[in-house]
Amino acid sequence: MAKSSPAAAAAAGAAAGLGAGLLLWYLKRRSEQSKQWRVLGDKAGGAHAPMMISKNGDCLLKPLDQGKRSQVEMAAYEALEHSTIGPFLCQLHGQKHIDGTPYMQIDSAYKGMHDAKVTLDIKIGLKTWEDDAPAEKISKETKKFNEIYAKSSAADGFRVAGFKSGRLVLNAENLKARKSLQTHEFGDWLLPAFFAEGSGFPTIPKDLAEPAGLQDTSDEPFRPDLVAAKEVLKRLKVFQAAAEMGFGATLRAASLLFTRERRRGGKWNMVLIDLAHYNPCAEDARDDNFCDGIKNLVKTWEAWLAKQ
Repeated sequence: MAKSSPAAAAAAGAAAGLGAGLLLWYLKRRSEQSKQWRVLGDKAGGAHAPMMISKNGDCLLKPLDQGKRSQVEMAAYEALEHSTIGPFLCQLHGQKHIDGTPYMQIDSAYKGMHDAKVTLDIKIGLKTWEDDAPAEKISKETKKFNEIYAKSSAADGFRVAGFKSGRLVLNAENLKARKSLQTHEFGDWLLPAFFAEGSGFPTIPKDLAEPAGLQDTSDEPFRPDLVAAKEVLKRLKVFQAAAEMGFGATLRAASLLFTRERRRGGKWNMVLIDLAHYNPCAEDARDDNFCDGIKNLVKTWEAWLAKQ
């Protein structure tokens, strides 16, 4: 066997050193990346796998672990970005891998917020399944609607999927147990609770207030931040108008996510999320299921403010 020259041996050693250096750089970079994110354990709704949020709260990582559904959602963000409702989406920043797991990186609905935060997730549309869904799926979802949601606000095309404000938490478990919220409850206590400031709360139904340890101990009448409530309603109406123009698709089981700092005059946001059930259609077609739900939510919001 021919002996390698000193130059060849030196080159091989340098290459090995370079390879080891690149490996160490990669491992260090991956470790640093993983430390820049934390599990989003205080989100309002549900998910199939934990989401991640950046340390400064500005960016969100949603795991792409649902096969076709994840692919559809990525495609939805890319397509709807240029539609009439594009300004109401969290900005997409492509994909990111953390410890081998692929994520979709988007702006967080909490971006720029620093104080105690409130979250309200409202699912839009009476029908939450696609038009071409298998008969089994339609039967299952129809049964669930009739047994749980038929007498709730879902019959008007919108329902609470999650809510969090301090100790008060609404999630899949307690919402299903009480068969969701009736439409009048949005004005009676839900919207007032969302726009509450400090540690105060309106009168919350006992089945939700007692487990959370909430008590009405204030001698002063409760009053939410109505200025913020009117501002958010304006944005909701602009979104309604944009959706009515047609956005080139139908959306099923999508949500409007409302976030705010729990203080008077604090920052707030409203974005459209959960786009996995997206189906392209004619650009100017009206998504009746989606638009009617928004219309009824606007009416309910307006009716509450009119009584204040």
